[in-house]
Amino acid sequence: MITGFTTLATLAIAQRGKPAPKPPAKPPTSSKADAATTEDSNDASARTSGSSGAAPEPPPVQELGDGGVRPSPLNPTAQESPGNVDAGTPVDYDRLLADIAALRARVAAVSDNLYQSRVAVALQTDGDHGKIARLTVSLDDGVVYTAPASFAASDMTVVYDHAVAPGRHAVTIDIDRKDERDESFRTSQKNRFTIDVPRDNRVSVDVKIIDDSNMGKEFPADKSGQYDLRLRVKAVAKPVGK
Repeated sequence: MITGFTTLATLAIAQRGKPAPKPPAKPPTSSKADAATTEDSNDASARTSGSSGAAPEPPPVQELGDGGVRPSPLNPTAQESPGNVDAGTPVDYDRLLADIAALRARVAAVSDNLYQSRVAVALQTDGDHGKIARLTVSLDDGVVYTAPASFAASDMTVVYDHAVAPGRHAVTIDIDRKDERDESFRTSQKNRFTIDVPRDNRVSVDVKIIDDSNMGKEFPADKSGQYDLRLRVKAVAKPVGK
């Protein structure tokens, strides 16, 4: 028994003398954080690239015209506009006026075939010293007669006589006059008159231009003068053929 106790005591002392085993080493916390941050960044990049895909094309920009108004689709584009025009080429105004006169003649011919109603405009000038510098007659905003230089008519002279559609029309007389005694004294007037053309009627529009101005004579001498330019218009409708 003494021997057994001695053996047990020896074993107990031997076990107490052995060092206890060390726990496994834990990885550093900073490495875990860095790994987590890298993983999160990769995940975020993957989500961004996966959700965006191909970048959508921006909508076409619509150009706006003057005043911020979108131009009409009927307007010619830059590709449709003539780009081979030489800005230095002089314009042949004589040919242009001839083309306009020919176009007016064709329009008048078509009107004569379509309508029986007509409009005739006659002019008469009255004034000893007032001379016509420029005179035009327009029908519905289109010039139908341009007087020659120094135009004068002591009696009613028909300057336009063509068929028109029945209904109301506008006759415009645009006149510039000068005083033959001193051409620096000038005056201008633009008068517009509405006429009614009955069906199958011819309307005669007689325009008398009266000029009793005395500025060219009186003002240089007396420092006093007046302009007195007037238009008197008379319209008469009669059935065609009578």
